[in-house]
Amino acid sequence: MSSLPSLRRKIHRRFLMIIALYGVLGFALVTSVFFASGTTPKLLHLNYDSISVSNQMKETINALEHPQIYPSKSLPEWTEQFEKALEFEERNITEPGEKELVTKIRTSWDAARKSVGTPTATSFHPILLDLDELVKINERGMFKLAQENETLNRQVIIGSVVYFIISLLLAAFIADGLADRLASPLKSIAEALHQRPSFSRKLRLPDPTSLEMFVLSAELYRLFERLAQSEKVNVAEIVQQKLKLETVLESIEDALVFLDLDQKVSHCNVRLSTIVGLTESQIQGQLWRDLPSVSDNYLKLRELLKDDLRQGQEIEFEVGSGKFQYSARSRDILTFGDSAGPGATGGVKLGTLFLLHDITEKRHREKFRSDFMDLLSHELKTPLQSLGIASQLLIEEKDKLPKEMGILAETISEDVERIRAVAQEFVQVTFNQTKILKLQFQLVPLSQTLPEWLKPFYVLGRDRQVKVEFLNEGSEMIWANLDSTKFPWVISNLVSNAIRFSPPSSTVRVVLTDRNGAVEMQVKDEGSGIPEQDQKHIFDPFFQGSASVLPGQRGLFGIGLTIAKDVVEAHDGRIEYYPRLPQGSEFRIILPFPPLHYGVVPS
Repeated sequence: MSSLPSLRRKIHRRFLMIIALYGVLGFALVTSVFFASGTTPKLLHLNYDSISVSNQMKETINALEHPQIYPSKSLPEWTEQFEKALEFEERNITEPGEKELVTKIRTSWDAARKSVGTPTATSFHPILLDLDELVKINERGMFKLAQENETLNRQVIIGSVVYFIISLLLAAFIADGLADRLASPLKSIAEALHQRPSFSRKLRLPDPTSLEMFVLSAELYRLFERLAQSEKVNVAEIVQQKLKLETVLESIEDALVFLDLDQKVSHCNVRLSTIVGLTESQIQGQLWRDLPSVSDNYLKLRELLKDDLRQGQEIEFEVGSGKFQYSARSRDILTFGDSAGPGATGGVKLGTLFLLHDITEKRHREKFRSDFMDLLSHELKTPLQSLGIASQLLIEEKDKLPKEMGILAETISEDVERIRAVAQEFVQVTFNQTKILKLQFQLVPLSQTLPEWLKPFYVLGRDRQVKVEFLNEGSEMIWANLDSTKFPWVISNLVSNAIRFSPPSSTVRVVLTDRNGAVEMQVKDEGSGIPEQDQKHIFDPFFQGSASVLPGQRGLFGIGLTIAKDVVEAHDGRIEYYPRLPQGSEFRIILPFPPLHYGVVPS
């Protein structure tokens, strides 16, 4: 094993070669750019300075020729400026012929100064010509530097491209050799494993060519032996898991049957076999359409459970001495664990699972509810007519009544109208055989409206020696999307119940808040509360609790809370009950926030 070369060392060497190739390329590029960016700008700057100084000397000569146009300086000052500029140019020689031309300008300038003491206009003309020539020399130098720089850049780019192509070919050649060294032994091992050697035989792999391949081969041999040893254990576990799965399927309340692609029954549970009147052994492995049964239940199922089954289709069976209703569903079972929902595309279909859900109790509840609505609408009709007439008479005599009695008269009239609208809704629900209340939603400022709904209960509470309080523990303005006719009846029902069952000198609190993404109303009292065994049934219609109602009361216990629950749920909310300690009850109404947009609720 120690004589085998290390694959890591081979890879390391090859990558060092690639890094060296591109390192040389990078160094050459950086060097070229450094020299090009350092020399050329410096020379250009010197040429530009020479041109600038030449223009400055020309300006000085113009000032000496025409002093009346340049009054900013005196003639000696202009002469001194020319002298300084000429001295700078003598130190800034960069181009061929520039030195001779500067010497000539110096000679002409000195001669002009010596002739009279101060330069005259007649001696300026040769100097101006020489200055023009000096500007041209430096301009030609700048253009030449630009051309040379462009040529250098082009040469660097061409050289870099050529070197890059050569290094790329060399890198590809190195990478191909490295890939072959890596892939060949792995391919040989993969081909050996692709033959799917039997666990009963010894695994044979190609001889390793590197230290790492030797380690890999040794681990594969060891893994193969472990797999061979665990195969028997896995078979036993699969059998055990199958038994567990069958136990789970048998415990499902729904009746189920799984048909494979040949329409044979791969599995069914006890509930299904009970419906068709056969044992599981008589059903398993048989064609679904050829089961040894002539019962009406089986014939109905045989016609129902097909590929074109309409999801949720209902069917009725006679089992024993009773009739049961089921809702039928189907689902395609696919391979690779893909769920077979609508539009499923992945995997291969293995068969179809049919489920029959028992909805007998649900249909009984719906019938019970319908009967309840019939009874309620009938019971409300006659007393509402009498209450309407009485409230109308009270309103006509309101001015003759005390102030508090007038408030009660208005409240009675409003509640009668509200109850009449709700009762009419119940009648429509009964006639139309629908279970959905029709609501007229509008944006209601509960912070202001809820106290108005509670006004008559202040008077009622005072008569019962019960204090009624309203608390806003949320935002200053809380809005809700409500039916302003039906929803106040919920508050009225809860508050009136709280007052009715509260002892004297106690307090009923109505709390409004907005938290956790919802609007919440709480009605709290200090009464005796509801017994624990009755709490889960208080919203059921016609429920007669263990606690008796007050003497002299008419009607059915639990009707008001049932209606309140229906109205709240029709608002996409929920109503909950919580016992209070040491005594008392708390009802919570939780509604979703309205979809506010600049103060408007979208329709």
